[in-house]
Amino acid sequence: MKKIIILFNFLLCLAATINAQSYVKNSSPFLGGLAGAASVNLSTTDEQTPLSFVFGGSIGIPVPLVKNLFLYARTSYTSQSNFQSFYNTSYLNNVVQLSDEFVEVNSSFSQLILNGGLLYNFIVTNEFVFGINGGLTYMVVNQEARLRTGRVISTVENENIWGAFGGVIAEKRWDDSNFSTFVEAQYNYAESDAVYRPGALSAMNYTFGVRYYLAGR
Repeated sequence: MKKIIILFNFLLCLAATINAQSYVKNSSPFLGGLAGAASVNLSTTDEQTPLSFVFGGSIGIPVPLVKNLFLYARTSYTSQSNFQSFYNTSYLNNVVQLSDEFVEVNSSFSQLILNGGLLYNFIVTNEFVFGINGGLTYMVVNQEARLRTGRVISTVENENIWGAFGGVIAEKRWDDSNFSTFVEAQYNYAESDAVYRPGALSAMNYTFGVRYYLAGR
């Protein structure tokens, strides 16, 4: 009987420890780093750019009194050079109104994305977490398009565009560690009033990353 009581007390202590560790992560600020691939639609072409490398970071701050809810900020950067795309022929004649004809060009672009919003985590188990996030997007876009002759027909420098984002995250937490790993899929959407952007900009990011929870274990 004494052994059973000792075993029972041990199991209670173990369960309390696991729950406490889980609570620490569920209510702890975190920092994250990420890398992966991005598919971008710049709206001045009739097709998406090739997949490009993307990297960045994120931070989460728990919202007081609301379990599993975080203030979420994320930044990412991607660029691509010398890929084939099709630009509107109005660029050739300096016409403001876009035409229905396109010309093949060599394109380059870079895109810095800043996200700010909320992240909510669904605790599947002590190790696995599923999160959804969303909020506002701020993009800084640079573009250049050249004909095969080398003539530059379009240049966009540090264009600032506002939009929105949404994403999902699958996270794996590791026992006795402040680190976790995750995969994330995030979609960004933004619109510009510029006449050279007949459609919306969009960016789909697929990333893998590591998080560090600041609270001690």
